[in-house]
Amino acid sequence: MEKISVLIVEDKLIVAENIAAQLKKHFLEVVGLCTTGEEAIHIAQTRMPDLILMDIELAGAIDGISAAQMILQERFIPIIYLTDYTDSKTFERAKKTLPANYLGKPFNENDLIRAIDIAFNNARHVPISRSNETHVFLRRENQVYVKIGIQDILYLQADRAYCDVATTNQTYKFSNSMNHIYEQLNHQDFVKVHRSYVVNLKRITALDGNVIRLGDREIHMGREFRDYVLSLLKIIK
Repeated sequence: MEKISVLIVEDKLIVAENIAAQLKKHFLEVVGLCTTGEEAIHIAQTRMPDLILMDIELAGAIDGISAAQMILQERFIPIIYLTDYTDSKTFERAKKTLPANYLGKPFNENDLIRAIDIAFNNARHVPISRSNETHVFLRRENQVYVKIGIQDILYLQADRAYCDVATTNQTYKFSNSMNHIYEQLNHQDFVKVHRSYVVNLKRITALDGNVIRLGDREIHMGREFRDYVLSLLKIIK
């Protein structure tokens, strides 16, 4: 089972390290510890965590809420705010970023793990309005775009800050993250089946356990995505 990756943004490093130790006990992957909003934005863009634990009060020029706003402009990542501030003004600012959860300090390990579980699960199943376009234009360079038919795309594969778009004829590499392309694609036929893969449901030719076959291509489905993916397919038993 693939680990959920978490970025911890906390102005007190000793607190961040304690949180990291708790997450590792529950087999969650910590992709970074940082104390400033600037660092958080950089790590979110380069390491692409599945979820962010964001302290509101941070060292540096921007606070956690402002950092979250900038991160969310690039791509959607569930964010749980960690704070000992309970004033209404701060809460209203945070609420505008649609956080996955809001934990007041101090919190215990069980509260933290429960909040992460709920946030990640809900984010994966949020219904979104999807497009039914037949073609898309994907940018390869500054002003160079490639027109690709939706029906020709087999899957998207994450490659760190890049994304491979596999079609029936060839594979293209784009300098955007997989999640960014997936969100921009926003099409009813595509679903995330693994932290590193998005597949075209209409190109699936067979299922074998957690293996999805797209003709002669094979994609391994993450166990945490399996039930949701199967719910989208017409399966006769």
